Amino acid sequence: MELLKKENLSTSDNAELELIEFTLGDQYFGIDVARVEEIMRNVYEVTPMPHANQYVEGVFKQRGTIITIIDLAKYLGLPPSTSIENDILIVTNFDKIKSAFHVHTVKDIHRISLADIEKPDTAIYGGESGVANGIAHFEDRLITILDFEKILRDI
Repeated sequence: MELLKKENLSTSDNAELELIEFTLGDQYFGIDVARVEEIMRNVYEVTPMPHANQYVEGVFKQRGTIITIIDLAKYLGLPPSTSIENDILIVTNFDKIKSAFHVHTVKDIHRISLADIEKPDTAIYGGESGVANGIAHFEDRLITILDFEKILRDI
């Protein structure tokens, strides 16, 4: 898992990354803006899928497209939301597979210098089996940048 490959991250001429910051519980995470198709409120009618992976909440239809919903907190082993009606879906499209990642809040979009992003320690983030691409230092907190393509492959 190569940290911050140019083709995988949206960077500007000043070696910056545009990152959408979101939360799961009290932890901060990020996704490259270029990987996001849409951010929407968690107001949908979910159709459960029999025998689906345990992290799949179900599917919903939006503008004629069926989208799978992934419970990201459950996948990461974090506590579930306390306010599902206020939660957010981050809709992505990787290799023509549209997915919605269920997160608790979306905080903001930040431009973060690549110099402020470090490769995660393999002892903490699981090495090749881990799902963190990097850790961004932003203001007073650390934002874990997740590898959403790997998460989808795992599921």
